[in-house]
Amino acid sequence: MNKLNITWCWPDILNLHGDRGNVMALVRIAEKMGLEAEVHKVVNFGDEIDLDNTDILLLNPGEFKSCEYIVNAFSRIKEDLDDYIYRGGVILAVGTTGASFGKTIRKLDGTAVTGLGYLDMECQERDSIVGDDLICKMRETGFDLNGSQIQVMDTFLNGDIALGDVEYGYGNCSYEDRREGARTENLIFTNMLGPVLVKNPWLAQELILWAMSSKGVMNLPKPDEGEFELERKSLECVRRYNQTKQNK
Repeated sequence: MNKLNITWCWPDILNLHGDRGNVMALVRIAEKMGLEAEVHKVVNFGDEIDLDNTDILLLNPGEFKSCEYIVNAFSRIKEDLDDYIYRGGVILAVGTTGASFGKTIRKLDGTAVTGLGYLDMECQERDSIVGDDLICKMRETGFDLNGSQIQVMDTFLNGDIALGDVEYGYGNCSYEDRREGARTENLIFTNMLGPVLVKNPWLAQELILWAMSSKGVMNLPKPDEGEFELERKSLECVRRYNQTKQNK
């Protein structure tokens, strides 16, 4: 049986909003696709990250201050991370964690941290929190994605690298900014909580397909369309509810 290796980074530190569900969603959908899913936890910032045996690298949301530690941890293995991305390894960074992969992380106290630089964006800590439902259409795939948002930073994209276009909710840095998240190759940053892969199993499926194709495993069976019926109905319920808020 083909194996999907998921490396779950710092689950006891990046542990906000119940997003451990992202791991559970990946494992469940991988099994439905005929894969054996194995989860490897990286517990401490000083622990080894075995990218040679990683197909999906998952970083759930943490506190804004964690970004500096994430940058330091990956900077120690920058060449390995470069190689992982080059060969098509998948990275999903959710919430404030995504700032680590940008160019600059600016704090409220005026200090700044240089990010890993894979995403052409700047992140600024906010002095207030914004939250709402979030619905967007993912570019390239055309998928509708939905979740919730609790944003403590503004994200300014320097290029046309948005993950999706916002239908409802707060964009990367304002209600006027209709762009959500960022993406380059198989590296995805999203503000979408929920957990995002539980509410959008079709995205989890896509990440698995990317990960397996990067190591030459093609034509995997996909779950029956009916498997995602509940999640699609949930999306439509949220969409209708938000329409009533917009009409007030």
